[in-house]
Amino acid sequence: MYNEKLEALITAALADGVLTDKEKNLLFKKAEAMGIDRDEFELVLEGRLAKRKKEMEAQAPQAAKPAKKEGAIPQELDDLIKEYLTDGIISTKERQVLLNKAQALGLNVDEVDLYIDAQQQKADQAVAAAMNKRRGKTCPYCGSSVPELTDKCPNCGSNITPEASEELEDIFEHLESALVNFKSGEDVEKNKAEVERYVRKARMYYGNNPKIQRLLDEVETESEAAKVDAKKRFWLDLIRRNKQIVIIVVGFIGLAVFCFTVYYLLSPDRAYNNALKEVEATTEQVVDMINDGNFKGAKSKLSTLSFAVVEGSDHKFVTITDFDGAYLALIKAYIKADDLDNAEEVGAAYMGKIDNEMTWQDTSCYKTLKKEFKKRSRDFSALKSQYDYDD
Repeated sequence: MYNEKLEALITAALADGVLTDKEKNLLFKKAEAMGIDRDEFELVLEGRLAKRKKEMEAQAPQAAKPAKKEGAIPQELDDLIKEYLTDGIISTKERQVLLNKAQALGLNVDEVDLYIDAQQQKADQAVAAAMNKRRGKTCPYCGSSVPELTDKCPNCGSNITPEASEELEDIFEHLESALVNFKSGEDVEKNKAEVERYVRKARMYYGNNPKIQRLLDEVETESEAAKVDAKKRFWLDLIRRNKQIVIIVVGFIGLAVFCFTVYYLLSPDRAYNNALKEVEATTEQVVDMINDGNFKGAKSKLSTLSFAVVEGSDHKFVTITDFDGAYLALIKAYIKADDLDNAEEVGAAYMGKIDNEMTWQDTSCYKTLKKEFKKRSRDFSALKSQYDYDD
C-alpha cells in the first residue's frame, strides 16, 4: 500500500502488538513527509494494529511467548541498549553508537531507531510509575502530595475525586483553545472573554495550587501580549484603509520633528538634554540586563559609571542621583534573589559616587536597603548616613 521503507517501519512498530505515542508520532511524520493524508493514515494504522493483536492472540496457545520486537534485534545489540539504559537515559552519543552498530550488522537503521525509542519510553514509564507510586496522588486544589488509598488531602482538607482532576483538565483544555483563538486575532472580544472566564474559574476553585498559580500567571502574560498584538493589528488595518490621511499626518509629524530638531540643536540646553538622554539610555540598558538575568553585567555597568554634574537653564541640574532608578532596579533584583551581599555592594558603590551622606539618605536606594536590612535583621551600619537618627 505504501512504499517499502514506510511499510518496514509500520511492521516494526506493530511487531509487539502495541503502538506507543512516540512510535505513532514518528510514523505520522514519515507519512506526512510523503504527502499521505494524516486521517487516512491513522485509520490504516488502527486497522493494522487490531489485525496484529488478533494474530498474536491466535498464536498465543501455540507458542510459549508472543512475538516480540526483540526477535528482530540481535542479542548483543539488545544487551548494549539495556546497558545504556541503566542510568535511565540513552544520550545522543550513545544512540549514534547503537545506530552505527546496527548499520554494521546490516540492520534497518530506522527500525532500530524505533526500537530504541520504544525501550527508552518503557524506561521512562517505569521511572514515572515508581515516582507516582512513591508520591501518591496530587491534590488539584492546593498541589500537595496525597498518599495512596487516601481520598482527602492532608494539607487543605479537600476531598480528592476523579471528577475534580477531570474538571481541572477540562478547564485547561478550554483555556488553551481560547488562548490560541485569542492570539490568532479572530473575534478578539469573544475569545478574550473566554480566556478570562476560564482563568477566573481555575483561580476560584484551584487557586491555592502553586502550579496552577504559575500557569495562570503565564496565561495572563500571554493574554496581555495578545491584547497588544490585537491593538497593533487594529491600527495597521486602519492605516491600510486610510492611506492618504496617514500620509498627510506623517508629513506633518515629520515637519514637526524637523522643527523640533533644529530648535533642539540651537538650544542652549543641549548639554543638559544630552545628559538626560544618557541617564535614560543607561537606565534602559541596566533594566534590560536585569530582565535577561545578567546581574553581573548590570553591576559592572553601574560600577564603571562616571558622571559629572550638568547644568541647564533655570538652575536645572543632572547629577548622579538621576541614576537612582537604575541602581534601585538592580538592588531590588538582588534582594528578590536573596543576595543581600551584592545588594549592599551596589548600594555602597552608589553611596561613594554621591559622596554626600545627606543626599544619599534621601535616595530611594537608601530607604529600600534600610527597610530590607531591618526586615532581615542585617547590619546596616556600613551604609547608614550620619544624619539618619532613626533606628
